[in-house]
Amino acid sequence: MPVAHVVTFTFVPGTPPETIAALSDGLRAVSAACTGIESYHHGGDLGLRPGTADYAIAAVFSDRDALARYLTHPEHLRVNADFGPIIAAKSSAQFAAGHQEQKVGRP
Repeated sequence: MPVAHVVTFTFVPGTPPETIAALSDGLRAVSAACTGIESYHHGGDLGLRPGTADYAIAAVFSDRDALARYLTHPEHLRVNADFGPIIAAKSSAQFAAGHQEQKVGRP
């Protein structure tokens, strides 16, 4: 079963654009180094709505094992360590990808 992994970041105030560009480069390196990634997209928020995060990653992995390999890959761990200090808030969710929308308690 494919697994979607979505992550959002809010940067600490004053994070320079060069640092965010370096984060983007690091994420490209992570996605190139890992197997089992079906799609991998990331980028800065477009500012279309108020109250959103600054940056997001949306990835689909072939299965849970592929996601686990990504999360524990040395390149992923390096990016987390290198850029952790600029992250003020982080949120993530994983869900089954490729399925019809499921109702979650709404009429």
